[in-house]
Amino acid sequence: MVSRSLLRVPVPPGTEGPARLLPALAEALSGVGPAIAPVPTVSSTVSNDYVMGILAALRPDDLPLESDDVAVAIATSGSTGQPRGVLHSAASLTALNETVNGPGKRPRWVLALPVTSIGGLNVLVRALAADREPVVVPSIGGFGPFTPDAFAEAVDRARRDDEDVRVSLVPAQVARLMSSEAGTEALRQCSRILVGGSALRQSLRDVAEALGVSLTSTYGSTETAGGCVFDGRPLHGVDVRIDDASGALIVGGPTVALGYRGEPALTQELFGPDGFRTPDIGRIETDGRITIIGRADDVVVINGVNIGVTAVEQVLVDHPDIEAAAVVVVSDPAREPALHAFVVPRDGAPRAVDDAREATAQRLGRLAAPAMHRVGSLPHLPNGKVDRRLLTEWAASGQEDH
Repeated sequence: MVSRSLLRVPVPPGTEGPARLLPALAEALSGVGPAIAPVPTVSSTVSNDYVMGILAALRPDDLPLESDDVAVAIATSGSTGQPRGVLHSAASLTALNETVNGPGKRPRWVLALPVTSIGGLNVLVRALAADREPVVVPSIGGFGPFTPDAFAEAVDRARRDDEDVRVSLVPAQVARLMSSEAGTEALRQCSRILVGGSALRQSLRDVAEALGVSLTSTYGSTETAGGCVFDGRPLHGVDVRIDDASGALIVGGPTVALGYRGEPALTQELFGPDGFRTPDIGRIETDGRITIIGRADDVVVINGVNIGVTAVEQVLVDHPDIEAAAVVVVSDPAREPALHAFVVPRDGAPRAVDDAREATAQRLGRLAAPAMHRVGSLPHLPNGKVDRRLLTEWAASGQEDH
């Protein structure tokens, strides 16, 4: 048994969560304190089942720590399945601090993502490197609705100290902010806006550019300490290669995690000398940029035809009358898999759902046209990602709209 312990750090929603986690994180990264496992607490917006899933992944109380090098055990999103605990060293979490903050720079970070996910944790890590506490958006961790006015107030507070204000967001937050003048102006005031957690669709980037908002798309995962590829370019020290046999991306470099908590076989399978074997399929363009095509498990076979789930979703979100969309697969051993799309139509577009389905059929073929479900909004996990497990349950239940 190793000598270092793993301390469970309960993280309540709202500003109290980052305030509680920040000193424990600083001690874990410096080696003064124990390794930590940030765990959200049950609240009106964070279910007991979600918290129990995080605890089952991190196992802070019943399993010896795999290595003295571990500083933080943090859970994956669990948006499509059960979350996993990912073990990071201080070195892997801090490897890109100088690159992202900038040599010799001390930016003021605005924290708008939950710190129990890698995106929010990274903001804390970079704020510590800059020796400046982040300005926290009060809604963080599901404490309340994420609103443009609250975000604008946080940016304004940050700019009172420094004009170099930076923030990490997910695409849904960007879209919400750009729906109002206050949110759009606050984004314009940020010197850098990192957007990750899911793909930044071109249509959203186009709207941002038209509004004078500059976005940086990031690619990465909990296993790579978050975004390590910015706008298709691997950051300093990060190596991305393509597996010749499968087309899967392999990410190597100093940001790669030590492995999974309590899963030695899976660790050995996915973490190797070349880095972390991701579930993503991609290609390297002639100019060196990385293009993400989809996931290895993204293809579903319907009547003998391979259909990319991400491709279907992309057609829907690019439709001018669709505000947001997510596509899931319902599998039944007794019948063909079925595609189900949950879409949020734009106001004043009564035929949006039918038109979007027809556009999918024309672009990708009739078999790719999913069953359509009109929703007022997509459900999200506390980390901001779409709750695809819940959508799959909705689809399997047979209910048309939610």
